[in-house]
Amino acid sequence: MGYVGILAFMALLRVLLHEDTKRNRRIFCIASGLLLVLFSALRHPTVGRDTVTFIEVFLKVEGRDILDVLQFSSWTEPGFRLLCAFIGLFTKNGQWLIAVTSLIIHGSVTYFLYKHAKNPYLGMFLYMALMIYPLYLCIMRQALAVAIFLFAYGFLKKKKWVPYVLIVLLASTFHTSVLIFLACPLLTLLRVTRKRLRWLLPATGAAALLCLLFVRPIIAVAQRIFPRYADYEPTTFLALYGFFAFFLAVVAYGLFRLYLTPEGDTLLPVLENGFDERSFLTLMMLLGVVLAAMMTGFGQLQRLFHYFEVFYLLWLPAVTPPLFCEEKSRRLAVPLQLIPVLAVSVAYFLVLLFLRSGLWYDAMPYRFFW
Repeated sequence: MGYVGILAFMALLRVLLHEDTKRNRRIFCIASGLLLVLFSALRHPTVGRDTVTFIEVFLKVEGRDILDVLQFSSWTEPGFRLLCAFIGLFTKNGQWLIAVTSLIIHGSVTYFLYKHAKNPYLGMFLYMALMIYPLYLCIMRQALAVAIFLFAYGFLKKKKWVPYVLIVLLASTFHTSVLIFLACPLLTLLRVTRKRLRWLLPATGAAALLCLLFVRPIIAVAQRIFPRYADYEPTTFLALYGFFAFFLAVVAYGLFRLYLTPEGDTLLPVLENGFDERSFLTLMMLLGVVLAAMMTGFGQLQRLFHYFEVFYLLWLPAVTPPLFCEEKSRRLAVPLQLIPVLAVSVAYFLVLLFLRSGLWYDAMPYRFFW
């Protein structure tokens, strides 16, 4: 199985690059990122839930002028259609749409983790182990929106709001739901402390419970406000509760490490410009809990939940001690706290891979395009 092979490659490469240096981080991210891009780019169009449909859009807009592409009647956003038209200037082969989008999506995630993850080795490993990578083989438009948004994160950390907003707006031309990130600057205004968690946690729990009980009436009101989504009927299935439970466990572990351990204050220090990444990520994860609760009763909200899943890749590497190289033996040592994180993530990967992933990811079985 290719996905298992990629995980094994990352693990072996980390062992070979036992010293945590800037050079080794770069080598690890480039090698792993290239493998992810190639594995995605060379897949058959039947790998991925809507890949064939996206290629159909590509073939329909190929050869049209810009105005025609913008006015073309399609369920896809204009940014995606323009990208299809641009690729169509050079080729009529739909496989190139898969290749180019693979480079954009997985190249962006790789750069994001190298630049912003406290432990990019673990971040890249979790990208596969938590099944985000196979998911992105299916949701091409939304994955492109995420990929573009990730470039805005650096501006968010620097509190440069104008370029941040412009990049989010650009991302929304591929999937409008990414506009929820326009609220992120507001989250930088509140600093989360142990004292404030005493009311934040009960408030989050109450909000999650209310949303769990009354999600359908809430969505009904939203559908009246946004008629575009009026045709969406509530769906739910057992796996959504599994995602919710797993997200709760990840959030709880991170909160424990950040706020209830002596080293918590140093794991994500406040940056020079006043950006408190610990507080920001905490608030994002708490909001994710509320959305995950709503998702269990209205499965279509899983699309919004996917935006919070990408923050796993910053949250867990920040709160989990990394592998380290022993000075005398020059061998890798595994911190005790890292073992359950690796064990649970691999178990999660195997359960989704072999039991259910074919039903909701449609990334199985993998086939090369030839």
